[in-house]
Amino acid sequence: MNPQSTDNGAAPTTGETAVEVQRFPDHFRARVDGKVQHRPGDGVLEDIPVGTEVQVDTALASYVLSWNDTDDHPMIVTLAKREFEFYVDEGAIVIAIGAAG
Repeated sequence: MNPQSTDNGAAPTTGETAVEVQRFPDHFRARVDGKVQHRPGDGVLEDIPVGTEVQVDTALASYVLSWNDTDDHPMIVTLAKREFEFYVDEGAIVIAIGAAG
């Protein structure tokens, strides 16, 4: 047995796994109600304006937020799932109940 191995043949115990539960539907709407930031490319963090209504689409490991800015330009931002869920848990993003895209 490899001396660094922690496998003792026992069944796995509780804890995180590679499979995560999806908390939200594949497509839904939400509203930014607090400080939500994203990083465009390698740039500095930018805020998504409070009050912005967004369409949210679920990807493999992220959520894709899209909306039109004040000049009606399309905006698309990707947030890691845990980051998005943190913003929801903190109240900075509010899910629109019953409103799918």
